[in-house]
Amino acid sequence: MATKALAVEVKDQITSLKDGAYKQAVASDKMRGVARYVLTTCKGFPDEVGDEVKEQLYDGYRLRFNETNPAKRYAVVNDHYLLIDGSNPDLEKEKEIVQIGTDYVFAFSQQEYGKLKTSDPYKHAVIKEWRDKVNTYCSNRLGDLKRQARTILNEGKQKERGATLDFAHRIIEVFKGDQGLIQKCKNASKRGDTTADEKRLKLAIDAFMVQWNK
Repeated sequence: MATKALAVEVKDQITSLKDGAYKQAVASDKMRGVARYVLTTCKGFPDEVGDEVKEQLYDGYRLRFNETNPAKRYAVVNDHYLLIDGSNPDLEKEKEIVQIGTDYVFAFSQQEYGKLKTSDPYKHAVIKEWRDKVNTYCSNRLGDLKRQARTILNEGKQKERGATLDFAHRIIEVFKGDQGLIQKCKNASKRGDTTADEKRLKLAIDAFMVQWNK
């Protein structure tokens, strides 16, 4: 796997600004092609992304993540999972060595993954770290695809300069807009961020608005 990842890295090396610009243009053209395909295949995209559509897109994103982030080996010592990275040669002598990567961490059902938190917390911690990284990567790639799709949909449309929002409206956007704190909190909660407490956030926003509207 390491050799495969290295081959991908060498292939994508930039030799000059001109070469970099060419590779950027190729990547952009490919992105447009994918976005057009998704637009014609998935009704409502990018504003609506059904569970089945998202699952298939994420499957593809995970394939790419796995190419550039191969599985890693861990020595299990007193239930702890220690990364074997060459810094401690003695870990190679441990009886139990496991390989953990994208395929492995997503082989667990959500229920099985949740149970690990109490039955095998150290294993859960390693799996959570991997899943969080993969899910963040997938979310970012889906965001890229949505932006490209919106660019395509807006081509040829006359841009109208919207009225400048007053400060009061900006406050509402910060809290409750499409990219506001409430939506960001929901997204973080779905990713498993335990600090993303939507109920507490809404109470805090309500308290702020009470003071603001006095």
